[in-house]
Amino acid sequence: MITVVGSYNVDIILKVNKIPEIGETVIADEVYINHGGKGSNQAVSAARLGSNVRLIAAVGSDTYGYNAISFWKSEKIDTSYVTTKNVSTGTAYIFVDKNGRNIIVVNRGANYYLSEEDLDKGLSGDILLTQLEIREEVVKKALREFNGIKILNPAPAILKDTDILSFADIITPNEIEFKELVSTDDIEYGLHMLLKKVKKAVIITLGDRGALLATKSGKRVLIPAPKVNVIDETGAGDVFNAALAVYLERGYNIESAVEYANKIAALSVTKMGALGPKLEEVNKFLEELEKEEN
Repeated sequence: MITVVGSYNVDIILKVNKIPEIGETVIADEVYINHGGKGSNQAVSAARLGSNVRLIAAVGSDTYGYNAISFWKSEKIDTSYVTTKNVSTGTAYIFVDKNGRNIIVVNRGANYYLSEEDLDKGLSGDILLTQLEIREEVVKKALREFNGIKILNPAPAILKDTDILSFADIITPNEIEFKELVSTDDIEYGLHMLLKKVKKAVIITLGDRGALLATKSGKRVLIPAPKVNVIDETGAGDVFNAALAVYLERGYNIESAVEYANKIAALSVTKMGALGPKLEEVNKFLEELEKEEN
């Protein structure tokens, strides 16, 4: 069982020729409304890869919230610990340019009201996956009280209480989040700082360059990602984290789990939207990669 503690947002995606500058107005070529939020994205992506997934999250008492719960049930996610708050459901506004690059603005809505009490009795399973689109004290309780492998995706990397890191086995920042956490461009020094706090490993996701794995024991490995035709990078980090959790749950060592996570995240950027690919798509993609490698 993978337990995800995190956020849900309605993603309003605006496909534009270019990201607007300050003061500039641009015309959207297309508009999509999808399910999103890091917690939801990671839960759905893990479930699509075949894992049993429980989601602990909060939605609003509105149509968006009702639709979210129905959607999770259709994806075979355990929604027993999803709570409904008397506020609006979280919303994210995502601008995606013709090269697949994006900027995102989030209104947290119900995500802000997910409480420590909402976690009670739900913190069980083999893997915990959590992020920072909910309140820090909720994340801290989840990491402190969960008994399995604990993965923290520090996104967004705005931490008032850095002690949270000491409760995580693995953290998975991207390059920007890594620099925000350590306030330095010196990667080795930054890794040293983080590994003094984290229990097992730091994984820096590097987009099309793959991921850098650094462990407490001193291992440093740059694990490449396959080259693909990028359509939309939105949610690639969430797919990576979900796949990492799935392969760790299956008993793979951390290096192998990162290799699979890189491949599945690469597949995810070849289509629009933040949700991960389904298992049959993944199996086909992995078979094609294996043929290319041989």
